Amino acid sequence: MTTADDCTVTGTPIVVNGSDATIKTLLASFLHNPALLDNFHIPRLKLRLATIQTWGVREGDHLVDIGCGQGESSLALATVVGDRGHVSAIDPAPLEYGHPFSMREAHDHIRQSVLGPRVSFYQADAPSFLADQRPDRPLDGAVLCQSLFYFPDERQVQSLFTTLQGAGISPVYVSEWSYAPSSETQAAHVLATTAQALYYRYKPAARIGVREQNVRAGVDQQAILRAAKAAGYRIARETLITPGQDMLEGQFEVRYVLGPLFQQRVADAALSKDQEAEIAAVVQELREEVEKELYSGGASVRAMDVWAPVFELAQ
Repeated sequence: MTTADDCTVTGTPIVVNGSDATIKTLLASFLHNPALLDNFHIPRLKLRLATIQTWGVREGDHLVDIGCGQGESSLALATVVGDRGHVSAIDPAPLEYGHPFSMREAHDHIRQSVLGPRVSFYQADAPSFLADQRPDRPLDGAVLCQSLFYFPDERQVQSLFTTLQGAGISPVYVSEWSYAPSSETQAAHVLATTAQALYYRYKPAARIGVREQNVRAGVDQQAILRAAKAAGYRIARETLITPGQDMLEGQFEVRYVLGPLFQQRVADAALSKDQEAEIAAVVQELREEVEKELYSGGASVRAMDVWAPVFELAQ
């Protein structure tokens, strides 16, 4: 279909130009659990590479990766920008965050890897980094790779885009879950993330635990579009990427929301009765979804599409 900005949006199965050697290099550079290689790490790395390919990141680019976490997206970017490029990976989270490996452990491992010289890590948010650090050359773009769902509201997303606009950074590469199913078997993943989004919207603010889930979804696609436009950016192009069958993120999220840990967290969050009821209604809808005959026939819960827009400063 075509948007108002005349951007073609397509559901594209992942076909990565990266070779097996690229995946092996990434795995050697990234601290991971070997037991989760095929079911978790390789599908995620393939998705990162496909997203970067869709964005059009170039060899030699110098980029800031905002909300880098343990550095998975930063490493994938490093394979594309090459020795002439560089990735400044920033995240304000405590370095002890993460399980089973902390961010500190993951970053130290990357620094010692073959890709280490292409990546620099900073414990900082975007305003602090752009004010305090002096890159050797102007940045060629900013990356927000599934990190905007950590932002609690649209106002803070707009503030980030305004900071990037003030620094003259363009383009801004974004990827987020689409939060809309393009096939019936993706609906369960959407419902599981919706339940978690409601939980994080309503729970009192507190320090994030080291084993906290990665789904926040404080802002949706339309909120991101509004925030970027208000800060002076326009959407140059956008693509929907459909993950392969080996991407099990949807199954993981469904299992978590239907399991005892999520239910206990909701019970412990001191929510109002109406808020608890709203979350419970979504969880019940999820239970009914996965009990459909569709899944008894062997179909698995599919991960939803990834929305991958590129924003540029409006002229």
